Amino acid sequence: MSFLAMEEINTDDQMYVPQVVDERKPKIGMRFASIDEAFSFYNQYARQAGFSARLNNSKKNKITNEVVWKQFVCFKEGYTDEIQSSKKLRGDQPIRERARGGVRTGCKSKLTIVKEQTGSNWIISTFIENHNHQLSTPSKVHLLRSHRSVSTAKKALTQQFAKANVPTYQQMRLLEIEYGWDEHVGCTERDIRNFEKEQRDEQKGFNAETLIEFFESEKEKNSDFFFSYETDSEGRFCRCF
Repeated sequence: MSFLAMEEINTDDQMYVPQVVDERKPKIGMRFASIDEAFSFYNQYARQAGFSARLNNSKKNKITNEVVWKQFVCFKEGYTDEIQSSKKLRGDQPIRERARGGVRTGCKSKLTIVKEQTGSNWIISTFIENHNHQLSTPSKVHLLRSHRSVSTAKKALTQQFAKANVPTYQQMRLLEIEYGWDEHVGCTERDIRNFEKEQRDEQKGFNAETLIEFFESEKEKNSDFFFSYETDSEGRFCRCF
């Protein structure tokens, strides 16, 4: 199935239409039970199409304050700061992505859902499938942000590796062996490193809470006991006296 073949539809302003089988395409009027369910469907479509999806704007009911409108977009929606500045200075179209793959190109591809007025379902109201940038190939799409995650099973496995002092890069090699190939792992070495950092930060927070609780109990026992501690701008424990 050539679901990532790309078709040029405008020679003046090059656009690309993902070649995805019809039953996997979003359609106006499709219903979903929740925002998460709708995004999951769109993200699966994005994987087939060769791009990464992300959540974008939302609107709330002014009376109830509940979200009634939500938009999902291509990860290249909008512009990077330097491109936006160039656009304002020159007063014309922004410079297209050239050297860096992470540069946003102002892609207009999007999907919008609205909540039913008399029900709880969400309905697709807008779907734009054209992209103004090339799409990813099947061998690379797993590296895009919305298609990567460290599953519960992989988290447990990497924790075991860490206890055995297996370096992160070797953990990734072992995962590739376990799952058959890197594109089937579902995450990158950087994702594993981020998870390890989160674990270390959580552990630090736990140790700090334990220390403060201990000092509090000592203070209850001895009225002359004194302690003080400081936190950084993000509320993390940094020093204690």
